[in-house]
Amino acid sequence: MNSKRTAGAAILLAALALPAPAYEVFIWRPSAAKEAISTTGRLTLHGELFGYWLGPSTVPSYNDSGGAIDRWNFGFQDLIQITPTTRLKAQLLTHDDGRQRTKFDWHFDLRQEIFDNLVFILGHDSDHDAEHLSRLAGKPYYTNRNYIGLGLPVEGRDFHLEAFTWFFHHTNLRAHLDLSGEKVKQEFGLRAAARLAEGFTVHGQLFAQTDTLFYLGRAWNFEILARLALTPWLELSWGFSLWRDFEVSPAGLKQSFSKVMWGIAVPF
Repeated sequence: MNSKRTAGAAILLAALALPAPAYEVFIWRPSAAKEAISTTGRLTLHGELFGYWLGPSTVPSYNDSGGAIDRWNFGFQDLIQITPTTRLKAQLLTHDDGRQRTKFDWHFDLRQEIFDNLVFILGHDSDHDAEHLSRLAGKPYYTNRNYIGLGLPVEGRDFHLEAFTWFFHHTNLRAHLDLSGEKVKQEFGLRAAARLAEGFTVHGQLFAQTDTLFYLGRAWNFEILARLALTPWLELSWGFSLWRDFEVSPAGLKQSFSKVMWGIAVPF
């Protein structure tokens, strides 16, 4: 297990060295020990390596919604407990069309517990094409966003529930799936997870994006993921994601993308 944590630390340090939207793949791990650096004096990582085959899938490969559809996702998550109330998460999600790696999605967030059921969230997401240059209005394009927000988590031994909202600054992420809207200013949603049996958990999130503060939303995303632990270090995964516009975009389109995920995860 120590070798896996060492490997995870190397991956995280390599990620932080790269030029930095990826949304956060929500996985609830109630059994992960909170070994804080501030109390133990050492770095301990918790997280997972994962891989999914996507079938069926209609998700486009590139930031400009072009290219072949995604067929594979690979990536990792790392969690670092800095203090008993402060946690850092890093995530990489890669896209593959079956022939080549097409895109890299980075996600980082820092969560600071203010009270038992209130957390402050500071985050960064970005997407980068691999062998392709996406363009929007004739200019090179990749999404890059920073945000601050609040979460209202309620957690028990076998469940987690959290309403959240965050507000964007220094972002070029556009509303609507065809990217024809204004810059996204707010996301809000709900995350929920439950342990239904020993070794079997279900994780889900629903969130909306809006380019007008406190508006219903221009597009929304729903994702659910089931996990079955075969051993302490190997889990089977099945999930479903759906992205959909709430309304017709300024370009006259109302789009939706979806994918079904089949895969494994290696927690550490």
